[in-house]
Amino acid sequence: MDVRRARSGCPREKTTVPDRRAAVGRRLSAGAGRRLSAAGARCGRLARGCAHWVSRRRRIAADQFLRGLCYGAGTAVVGLLVVWAQAR
Repeated sequence: MDVRRARSGCPREKTTVPDRRAAVGRRLSAGAGRRLSAAGARCGRLARGCAHWVSRRRRIAADQFLRGLCYGAGTAVVGLLVVWAQAR
Protein backbone atom coordinates (compact mmCIF):
# COMPACT_ATOMS: atom_id res chain seq x y z
CA MET A 1 0.00 0.00 0.00
CA ASP A 2 1.59 3.24 -1.04
CA VAL A 3 1.38 6.44 0.95
CA ARG A 4 -0.29 9.44 -0.63
CA ARG A 5 -0.89 13.02 0.45
CA ALA A 6 -4.09 13.94 2.24
CA ARG A 7 -6.76 16.01 0.55
CA SER A 8 -5.74 19.11 2.45
CA GLY A 9 -2.56 19.29 0.37
CA CYS A 10 -0.31 19.64 3.39
CA PRO A 11 2.98 17.85 2.57
CA ARG A 12 3.45 16.72 6.17
CA GLU A 13 -0.01 15.20 6.48
CA LYS A 14 -0.06 11.73 4.95
CA THR A 15 -2.62 8.99 4.86
CA THR A 16 -2.40 5.31 4.05
CA VAL A 17 -6.08 4.73 3.29
CA PRO A 18 -6.62 4.04 -0.41
CA ASP A 19 -9.30 6.02 -2.17
CA ARG A 20 -11.56 3.11 -3.16
CA ARG A 21 -14.56 5.25 -4.05
CA ALA A 22 -12.71 6.97 -6.86
CA ALA A 23 -11.56 3.67 -8.36
CA VAL A 24 -15.05 2.15 -8.17
CA GLY A 25 -16.58 5.31 -9.62
CA ARG A 26 -14.20 5.23 -12.58
CA ARG A 27 -15.08 1.61 -13.31
CA LEU A 28 -18.86 1.99 -12.95
CA SER A 29 -19.39 5.21 -14.83
CA ALA A 30 -18.12 4.62 -18.31
CA GLY A 31 -19.71 7.80 -19.64
CA ALA A 32 -18.72 9.96 -16.70
CA GLY A 33 -17.56 12.88 -18.82
CA ARG A 34 -20.68 13.15 -20.97
CA ARG A 35 -23.00 16.10 -20.61
CA LEU A 36 -26.72 15.72 -20.08
CA SER A 37 -29.11 16.47 -22.87
CA ALA A 38 -30.98 19.77 -22.75
CA ALA A 39 -34.09 18.03 -21.43
CA GLY A 40 -32.05 16.21 -18.78
CA ALA A 41 -30.42 19.44 -17.67
CA ARG A 42 -33.83 21.14 -17.42
CA CYS A 43 -35.19 18.25 -15.35
CA GLY A 44 -32.18 18.43 -13.04
CA ARG A 45 -32.58 22.18 -12.55
CA LEU A 46 -36.31 21.73 -11.91
CA ALA A 47 -35.68 19.00 -9.34
CA ARG A 48 -33.04 21.09 -7.53
CA GLY A 49 -35.34 24.13 -7.62
CA CYS A 50 -38.24 22.15 -6.13
CA ALA A 51 -36.05 20.71 -3.40
CA HIS A 52 -34.77 24.19 -2.54
CA TRP A 53 -38.34 25.58 -2.49
CA VAL A 54 -39.50 22.82 -0.12
CA SER A 55 -36.53 23.24 2.21
CA ARG A 56 -37.14 26.99 2.48
CA ARG A 57 -40.81 26.49 3.34
CA ARG A 58 -40.46 23.56 5.73
CA ARG A 59 -40.23 25.81 8.79
CA ILE A 60 -43.19 27.92 7.68
CA ALA A 61 -45.29 24.77 7.23
CA ALA A 62 -44.28 23.49 10.67
CA ASP A 63 -45.24 26.83 12.25
CA GLN A 64 -48.63 26.79 10.53
CA PHE A 65 -49.24 23.21 11.67
CA LEU A 66 -48.40 24.11 15.28
CA ARG A 67 -50.63 27.18 15.13
CA GLY A 68 -53.55 25.11 13.83
CA LEU A 69 -52.98 22.50 16.52
CA CYS A 70 -53.07 25.17 19.25
CA TYR A 71 -56.23 26.77 17.84
CA GLY A 72 -57.91 23.36 17.68
CA ALA A 73 -56.91 22.48 21.24
CA GLY A 74 -58.13 25.85 22.52
CA THR A 75 -61.46 25.49 20.74
CA ALA A 76 -61.91 21.99 22.19
CA VAL A 77 -61.17 23.19 25.74
CA VAL A 78 -63.60 26.11 25.47
CA GLY A 79 -66.25 23.82 24.01
CA LEU A 80 -65.86 21.34 26.83
CA LEU A 81 -66.07 24.14 29.42
CA VAL A 82 -69.31 25.41 27.85
CA VAL A 83 -70.83 21.92 27.84
CA TRP A 84 -69.76 21.40 31.45
CA ALA A 85 -71.21 24.78 32.50
CA GLN A 86 -74.55 24.05 30.78
CA ALA A 87 -74.77 20.62 32.41
CA ARG A 88 -74.41 22.05 35.93
